[in-house]
Amino acid sequence: MRTCKLSRSGSLAIASMLTLLTAIAPSHSHAFDPNYDSNRDQSAIRFVSEDQSVCIRSDFPGGRVNECVQIGPQQFDLVIRPEHQPINDSAWYAFQVRATRPCELTIRLRYDGGSHRYSPLISHDGESWFPAERLVTAVHPFGKQAILKIRVDTKPLWVSARQLMTNDAVDSWINEIAKRDYVEQDVIGYSVENRPIRRLKITESSSTATIFLMARQHPTEISGMIGLMRFVEAISEKTTRASQFRQQFNTVVVPTANPDGVARGHWRCNAAGVDLNRDWKHFTQPETQALRRELLSHRTAGRRSLYLFLDFHSTYEDVFYTAEDVDQAFPPNFTSTWLEALQQRFAWYDVNHDSNHNSNRCTSKAWVRDTLDVAAVTYEFGDATQPRQIAELAQGSAEEMMRLLTQRRQSHLQQQQRLVSVRNDPTP
Repeated sequence: MRTCKLSRSGSLAIASMLTLLTAIAPSHSHAFDPNYDSNRDQSAIRFVSEDQSVCIRSDFPGGRVNECVQIGPQQFDLVIRPEHQPINDSAWYAFQVRATRPCELTIRLRYDGGSHRYSPLISHDGESWFPAERLVTAVHPFGKQAILKIRVDTKPLWVSARQLMTNDAVDSWINEIAKRDYVEQDVIGYSVENRPIRRLKITESSSTATIFLMARQHPTEISGMIGLMRFVEAISEKTTRASQFRQQFNTVVVPTANPDGVARGHWRCNAAGVDLNRDWKHFTQPETQALRRELLSHRTAGRRSLYLFLDFHSTYEDVFYTAEDVDQAFPPNFTSTWLEALQQRFAWYDVNHDSNHNSNRCTSKAWVRDTLDVAAVTYEFGDATQPRQIAELAQGSAEEMMRLLTQRRQSHLQQQQRLVSVRNDPTP
């Protein structure tokens, strides 16, 4: 029996808790979760079998296997554990395997701190991904183990819980969107490990009216990331509706809120072991501090400059999470009107709305609703929702959002013009 554990370079030392800074002060200060053991969070391995015929590795961006143990000539145990416990059960794995000759391997995924949530996808180039549920021959009754039968040869084969969507891949998408004349990109801050938190701004307007979109607080939530990308693409298109919207509204996008977690193949947390979507009260992390600064800047730009906040995520099914009183936020009754429009547009689809999910937790949605008094929605796509369906739903929801907000903005401006006319009318 042979074991191998290799660490990522530059593992973090445990830092003492730092005093929280003010709401708008830029800072790279952060606090580590006191229960986070960076030495235990080693998820990059490179393993070679006893006869040198099989190589299994996870030492690439987004890779995750914590241990590899050879238990037979072509049988291997891969231990998958989270960066932190307890944790939401989003058991992420991603590895590459190749052999010196064609063969079939038996690989047992053993979950420590989670269970087998994601059926595998495979890729021959790390970019194009295909469902491979057929590889799974058995799953433990409680999901603690899953057996895969994998045929490999001299070419590398990637196996992953979801398609890999690395920081480089998202950066390429950002750069492509930013080629348009009405799109700008910049950086709003830096992560614990000093990775940039990138921002897109899409506008043809001099107005301060803005919507804010973000994703990837949780690294494994790929369907939510795909949803954000398709949503943004709809806003960026050269269509009449999108152009009219851009002439009335700015769209601010933070595609990857947790770039360290993405790079490390984390299930949930950033490089300090903190779930960013539970840090929207104390703001101990540079990522949430940067997001808060950006959001607060739209409050200071004008009392009603921010019209909508959408945070894209993934869960077991498609669902919109809001606060119970979301329709009392600005703009009034927008969320219910938007969701009703979606239901009418997609008669075949059940628009699932939960108005009481995590309402008292320190989430982005709750903070935006309570602090900025703005319609705030956590937009969740299901783990298994197919990319083609995500694209259809995201584009449709973006188009309905643009239509409704443009109508409201125009109505508001017309009302203001009438008030100005009345004030300027000299008739007694």
